Amino acid sequence: MKLLNQCLEQLYQTSNKTPQEQRDALIDVSRRGFLKQVLSATTYGIAMSTCAHKTFAEGINGLPDLGDSDRSNLTPYQADQLGQQVIYSIYSQGSMLEDYDCLDYLNNIGGELASFSPLAGQPFNFYLIKDRDINAFALPGGYICANNGLIYNTLSEAELTSVLAHEIGHVVQHHIFRNISVQNRAQWMGMAGLLAGALLAPINPGLAIVAAQGGQGVGVQNMLAFSRDYEREADRVGQQLMYKAGFDAHAMPEFFQRMQDTYKFDTNEALAFLQTHPVTSERLSEAESRANQLPVKMRQDSNSFLLIREKCRVRQLGNDDSIRFYESAIASKRYVSLDAQYFGLSLAQFMKKNIKESTDALNKITQPRYQSHPAVLGLRARQLIAMRQFNLADKLYDQALADYPNNKGLWMGQLEFLMASRSYIKAGTRLDKLVQNFPKDPDVWDQYAILYADDKFDNPIRYHYGLGTEYYVLGNFSGALNQYQSALKAKIQQPGDDDIQQLVSSRIPDTMRNLRN
Repeated sequence: MKLLNQCLEQLYQTSNKTPQEQRDALIDVSRRGFLKQVLSATTYGIAMSTCAHKTFAEGINGLPDLGDSDRSNLTPYQADQLGQQVIYSIYSQGSMLEDYDCLDYLNNIGGELASFSPLAGQPFNFYLIKDRDINAFALPGGYICANNGLIYNTLSEAELTSVLAHEIGHVVQHHIFRNISVQNRAQWMGMAGLLAGALLAPINPGLAIVAAQGGQGVGVQNMLAFSRDYEREADRVGQQLMYKAGFDAHAMPEFFQRMQDTYKFDTNEALAFLQTHPVTSERLSEAESRANQLPVKMRQDSNSFLLIREKCRVRQLGNDDSIRFYESAIASKRYVSLDAQYFGLSLAQFMKKNIKESTDALNKITQPRYQSHPAVLGLRARQLIAMRQFNLADKLYDQALADYPNNKGLWMGQLEFLMASRSYIKAGTRLDKLVQNFPKDPDVWDQYAILYADDKFDNPIRYHYGLGTEYYVLGNFSGALNQYQSALKAKIQQPGDDDIQQLVSSRIPDTMRNLRN
């Protein structure tokens, strides 16, 4: 009884800790057998209620108790560092899409799905790859990438969330950790570029050839290749996540089946998806069986999903084919949302520089929930700028940012406009707020450095400070140190520069520590 009370006290003490700490404590207690052998079902329920989140395996039949053994050779910090380095390698190859509307949506819906997992509260980051193939993949540290082709080919938001939730499932079940743990510790960080090359094979086959060469090639492939058991585990976790978020769990097996049926003879478009997510009859049967056991949930497609899918469609088809598609869909009334179709048509016309046609299409959007969406407001502002109605564009940005102060697409759009129109003072005011609100966003610091470059405000202290902080956030500590040292050597030109130099001085020790590590 004394040991039992100690276990209950251990669970109680975790009630104010993070979900992962709560889960780890529960796993530790369950390993000792008390929850299974001593506690009654009622006491077990009371003990569980002391934690903010139940163990995620509950309700998912057959999931193993992974514990910490899969993480023994790779710390969360190391996993995050490796994931970051792969992401930076992908950026360096020019394969990332910086469509802030799409990124904002992916991170919102992905964050919502992750919030129902045991890793709730831990950072997940979602990215968009400029690849026409249907695919998505997860990286160490909770970095998840989705291809443009994936979003374009989904018929509903539930289908998209089924893939994103599946990838989150790989992270939740530590599949990447378990694959990497068999590799030599000294090789992990060196494999970041090889991992990026293998993942980007459809975009740049040359990178895949480099990744496959040498003794590390087999190890890289082993990291990327999930076993059938891992895929089934990710399916189970993913279905639970999407269901808890209100989506129909049937969407997962239906999407996988559609991919298999559509591309089993012509796999060029879906080759990456079918290779990295091998669809077996066993997986389909199990996923359908699980979905049949759950009450039906039919969450409606969100406005954001319908709009960002049209942005992906325009990229996928090209401007001319997109215009023909929209004109045909609108004429034949083949669409889920007419307003989303007009948005896509307006975007395609704008990309062709047909500003009048683009404006006419956007003006046909009638529902307020679409008219006031940040993606629509951003496109309208760009139309006004193209028509040289600068004051109206600036006012539109101001009002939109008052309504959506954290929307990156809007504030990036306004910053680019302000700098192009040489409105540097207002750009500086906007950036002063942004560096306070988003101190870890490299794009903010990139714009900061651009503003204080020699062809604009020409302030070397602030230029080097901004560029150095951008490097620091990106993990380029040697570059950050060089820029910070240049900031300290520069002459003070305006009030506040000495404060910037003092701030730089305080950051150098931490930068050097990171550089040594």
